[in-house]
Amino acid sequence: MRIRGWLTGLIVFLLAPCLLFASLWFYNKFEDVNALDRSLNGLDLIQALGPLVEEKAVTGKLESAYMPLRRNLIRFGGSNQAEGLTRMLDVFVNEPDVKTSLSYAQQLSSAVSHMAKLDFAASHESSTLPDLVNSLLFSVIIESSKMTDNARKLGKRETINIWEKMLIPVQAGKFKAAADGAALWTEQYLDALTGPGAEDLQERAQTFRKANFVFQRFGSKLLSSTIQARSGSEINAKGVIDVHPDLIRATFTLWHGSLNYLHQDLLEQRRATQRDVTLAGLVGGLVIVVAFAIAVALSRALAERTLRAFENLGFHDPLTGLPNRRALVDTMRSRPAPEPHMKTGLLVVDLRQFKKINDRFGDSAGDSLLRDVAGVLTQYAEPEDVLSRTGGTEFTLLRPNLPDTDSFETLARNIIHDLGRERTIAGQKTSIECNAGLLVSQEGEPITDQFLTDVALALRSAKHKGPRNYDLFTSQMRATFEENGEIAKELHKALNDGNIVPWYQPQVDIHTGEVVGAEALARWIDEGTVRYPGSFLPAAVEAGYLEAIDAKVREGALRLAASLNGRTRKPVHLGLNVSSHLLTSERAVDALHQQVRSMGLEPSSINLEILEAVMIDEATADPIKENIARLSDLGFFIELDDFGTGHSSISSLRDLKVDRVKIDRSFISGVDTDRGLQKFTSALINLAKSLDISVLAEGVETEGERDWLKQNGCDVIQGFLISQAVAEDQLAALILKQNFVLPSPAARQTVALIHQA
Repeated sequence: MRIRGWLTGLIVFLLAPCLLFASLWFYNKFEDVNALDRSLNGLDLIQALGPLVEEKAVTGKLESAYMPLRRNLIRFGGSNQAEGLTRMLDVFVNEPDVKTSLSYAQQLSSAVSHMAKLDFAASHESSTLPDLVNSLLFSVIIESSKMTDNARKLGKRETINIWEKMLIPVQAGKFKAAADGAALWTEQYLDALTGPGAEDLQERAQTFRKANFVFQRFGSKLLSSTIQARSGSEINAKGVIDVHPDLIRATFTLWHGSLNYLHQDLLEQRRATQRDVTLAGLVGGLVIVVAFAIAVALSRALAERTLRAFENLGFHDPLTGLPNRRALVDTMRSRPAPEPHMKTGLLVVDLRQFKKINDRFGDSAGDSLLRDVAGVLTQYAEPEDVLSRTGGTEFTLLRPNLPDTDSFETLARNIIHDLGRERTIAGQKTSIECNAGLLVSQEGEPITDQFLTDVALALRSAKHKGPRNYDLFTSQMRATFEENGEIAKELHKALNDGNIVPWYQPQVDIHTGEVVGAEALARWIDEGTVRYPGSFLPAAVEAGYLEAIDAKVREGALRLAASLNGRTRKPVHLGLNVSSHLLTSERAVDALHQQVRSMGLEPSSINLEILEAVMIDEATADPIKENIARLSDLGFFIELDDFGTGHSSISSLRDLKVDRVKIDRSFISGVDTDRGLQKFTSALINLAKSLDISVLAEGVETEGERDWLKQNGCDVIQGFLISQAVAEDQLAALILKQNFVLPSPAARQTVALIHQA
């Protein structure tokens, strides 16, 4: 069919798909309205739960009727989920223990919120309110109620033992973490609200913070009196008991205000969606008819222009004028096999981190640079070569009748060197880096599409070597790629099944032998067999699973830290290796802080191990340093990993808020016998010490290394001399066991315990 007739026919039948798409759009909009209605129903259920929770928190019992709420929960949950919702409600109503009862109320509120999809339905401005309602404020209610209940019970005791005394400090710590977190959250987020009712909500938040301050003031008196008390009469519990109802009322005032604000937000979205549907219904039909008439009128002119554009764009890159990937594939398929004694060469060049050029100088400068690269490559192309742009920053050169491999590798080195020369863009000097992948066929081997796949594997291998490198394809690359693909499939299942877990390598005080921390390391438990990172991390990097693995390790380590929280004589830092992705994202930093706080942990109990190498890239170094400083301000324990191996150790210590440096194993192995190494390692230790920074040495394997480090100012060590990485239960048992061992002179005994673990 001629192009003109084809376009005319296409436009004639265009109305039907337009109407179909319009119908689908209307359907989706109506579904949006239904989803918002369900969100509003869920919000009403949570609001109805509030008075019951307030009554239970203040009085410890429930007199109000709850059956209407139960019936509404059954309708909301339906046949699949009603039983779970009503079970949580029944436990909340009937459970005599206040904290347990309120915990089930929190679970019920969170479940309804999840089923109503409040997080997704809320606007961006209100998106954090569901978390405030379901997590932060509930935690304040639960922990303050438990603290008040403990104070009331202890006040009635004739005598108080040491374990009963610990009830108040432990619960006070949990309450303070929850209350301070909620107060900080309200200052950061609620004060930024601008919608209707924002001022009222901000006033409620201020009232909550005042009530929280008063309760904590009396809580401090309760705490100090409990520590010194011998009987219940000596405990100053009255203040906490008296002001607790005020805190509960203030908390629920803020709770209800947040729900009202969220309710108004959802109603406004529902009204806006209905307006969109109405307006689209009136305008849509007219637009379709007019557009159809115009399209028919322009079809002939469009047909002629399309024919010319197809002819040009089908096989050429409009920016550089070079043939595109389609043209290259067509050429490869149509070329005859080379002469029996000749080979075929395929070279692909890819620019590294080109996006930074566009971000720094603008898209027009980036386009100009790509044209310049095309010009450089054209100078290297011979008359029979086929040079094409096969991707955004990727250029491919096909050289038929290649006499030898050495000359082709020389060509790659020259191209990489020439493209890496310094050039001026927008008046500023800069340079670009690239990698190259090469493929050289067997003599007389026919050209196939497989060449493109294989040369891409060579390029991938070159990128792993770092910038300004090239690699020549070998059959082993394909085997490795296929093997990594199989590992990635198994790894995906392992992540879903929870078989990626953290193991921990203990870190001990070099002077006392006590375990003071542990580094969390990824392990794959595969049917009882432990698989180490070296066997699966390359596949994880290629498949994009590295962040998922980090998340699993981080989640497990924080869970262990929470289980140890308050149970050790001295603080124990659990170390997390922090990726560059987290350090370049302010949002990820906030998420980590929230995750730590939500588990009842202080950030100071978490050691963030940061590789100095992540700051080599100047374009990302500044935001990384800002985020590290922010993590330090939030209270995290900051450790500079592989100290001494980075590009500028002194500048890193100068610019960053570092609590400890970890000296790389390359500076530890044999340090007790190598005088040259001793000078360098002692200089690193002295540099850190002069800045009041603690020092940890990793990879300690001999007693001689340990003794030398002890004599030269090292604080903490880890390595096979102490222990390999162990499972969570072994580390937890070891740390809790040492609580009953005097810290010094028990160094040898502690080391022996670690080896047994």
